[in-house]
Amino acid sequence: MLERVKELLQNRYFLVALWMGVALVCSLALMFKGTYSNYITFYQSFWHSISSSPLYIEYPIQRDLFLYGIPFTALIAPFAFLPEPLGMVLWCLTNCGMLYYAITKLNLKKWQLAVVVLVSVNDVFTAVLSQQYSIGITAMIIFSYILIEKEKDFWSALMIVLGTMTKLYGIVGLAFFLFSKHKMKFIVGVFVWSIVLFLLPMLYASPEYVIHSYKEWFDILVYKNSLNQFHINQNISLLGMLHRITGATFSDLWVILPGMLLFAAPYLRVSQYKNESFRFLYLSSALMFMVLFSTGTETYGYLTAMIAAGIWYVNTPTRNTTPILNLVLLIFCIILTSLSTTDIFPKSVKMGYVRPYALKALPCTLIWLKIVWEQLTQDFSSSLVTPKNVQPKQLKE
Repeated sequence: MLERVKELLQNRYFLVALWMGVALVCSLALMFKGTYSNYITFYQSFWHSISSSPLYIEYPIQRDLFLYGIPFTALIAPFAFLPEPLGMVLWCLTNCGMLYYAITKLNLKKWQLAVVVLVSVNDVFTAVLSQQYSIGITAMIIFSYILIEKEKDFWSALMIVLGTMTKLYGIVGLAFFLFSKHKMKFIVGVFVWSIVLFLLPMLYASPEYVIHSYKEWFDILVYKNSLNQFHINQNISLLGMLHRITGATFSDLWVILPGMLLFAAPYLRVSQYKNESFRFLYLSSALMFMVLFSTGTETYGYLTAMIAAGIWYVNTPTRNTTPILNLVLLIFCIILTSLSTTDIFPKSVKMGYVRPYALKALPCTLIWLKIVWEQLTQDFSSSLVTPKNVQPKQLKE
């Protein structure tokens, strides 16, 4: 019986049906309720750009701001021509499908893929609830890693530039640059794709409008960052957690700069670059960093962190040395980070502690610190990670 359950949970058809089924059910629920204000803001941005109307204003019906670079209007264009409800459902399914496909293209064995999917699938639901574009951004970052691994650096650059010019977070993909075997091709790719994506909106908007939009984008991001600092639904990050627990007002740079130093320190271990598990942990660390060190992190953005936690858990070189600690951290992350947004979590704890103090960030912070510690201290050449198509039996032989 146990073996059958194990086989089912590792079955690729079951996993894709679970992932996309959750996305479909949630998006259809939103469609029937008519509650998808984020998507309305998204698709209206395309029509604003077509008519040269201001992009970075408060959209009156949704009472929300548009916070993305103007190339985003080209991404949303195919959906903008569809009826609102259908466009919203397809938008959510496209983003979720891209992310699932990206995860499956990682060099993971069946059980590893299953762990990553099962650990993060609950947060697919919460991300779709707000029609999150961060789903697509996470996919782009993972693809940027995969394409460098496959020595397709020019296309990796496209993922990074597209993510950066639409939501800034895509710049995280530069974390994998030092692993590139074709750095000049990568640099050329960044230059070429930056020009292409800069010019792309000029196919349907005037050059003056496009150029001015970049200045307005910068201004609105600075303004939004100031609003995020102490907003109860924003800054659900390490930064927000420290502010709320201490009650102190301090510059985020006091946290961000040490965080950047910790993130970058493992790069000094050049001899470990050749080990895939070391590079996998950099992918996990980069995804975690994006969530933990941003004032714009919302509850709905933790799908990225849960995927990172799963990738770390199945690739950690300490699976034999600290198995109990690793499992405790993962379970702690599932309970406090993922399940704290659901109705099965005690409401008194959620409203009295988790939400006011941004405690969703706590398990992820602990896992991120352990990732950095592992990268700085472990010998990844003896890692337990094995090639995708090699069975343990073959290795022994």
